[in-house]
Amino acid sequence: VRDITARRVIWIGFKRKTETLDEFFKELGSEKSKRIEVCCMDMWDPYIASVKKNTRADIVFDKFHIIKKVNEVLDKVRKSVFAQSDKSTRKEMKHKRFLILHRRKNLIEEEDIESLEQLLESNKPLYTAYILKEEIADIFDDVDESRETVRLEQWFKNVSDSGIMEFLPVVSMIQSYLYGVLNYFKHRLTNAGSEGFNNKINVIKRAAFGFRDIEYFKLKIFQRCGGI
Repeated sequence: VRDITARRVIWIGFKRKTETLDEFFKELGSEKSKRIEVCCMDMWDPYIASVKKNTRADIVFDKFHIIKKVNEVLDKVRKSVFAQSDKSTRKEMKHKRFLILHRRKNLIEEEDIESLEQLLESNKPLYTAYILKEEIADIFDDVDESRETVRLEQWFKNVSDSGIMEFLPVVSMIQSYLYGVLNYFKHRLTNAGSEGFNNKINVIKRAAFGFRDIEYFKLKIFQRCGGI
């Protein structure tokens, strides 16, 4: 568990269960738990249950988790098109995966932009999937909270109209957890800080070739990520 404002790890538990996170709130105490305003997390039901049971906080779902799922669908469409293409087209597509998964606005080199456009022009399903990916990313970039529900509903319709069935599970996921997705536009928080701490923790573990003493491992994490 990290303190978003203080940017540090404040608690460590084991196993991804509701009861695990319940222990954090138990140690914190009911009064302080009720004062928590926002919890940012992935769409993991056991943690959601614990937060709802122990706090009054707005739950915010990480936008990068959603974008990752959309990119996975786009890559699946790319592979499908790749498998059905002739030899020359497959050769052209082979080394251009990074262009498809990158945001169009983040491509700097003119050569990359032209290469992406040529690739998309020759593959309608890939072009459609790419546009859907860009649309959802643009929605999360939008700073106008008041229109995000309408834009998401339009995106759901665009997916349905596209006929690309691979996107339907992503639509279902967003619709099931819409309350936390919309809370992102209210609070503009992500799990980027937690992912950064996870990377640090993995470095600690690799450097020590693993830990037999779990409590010592926790102390090392607090030392590097908790500011002690």
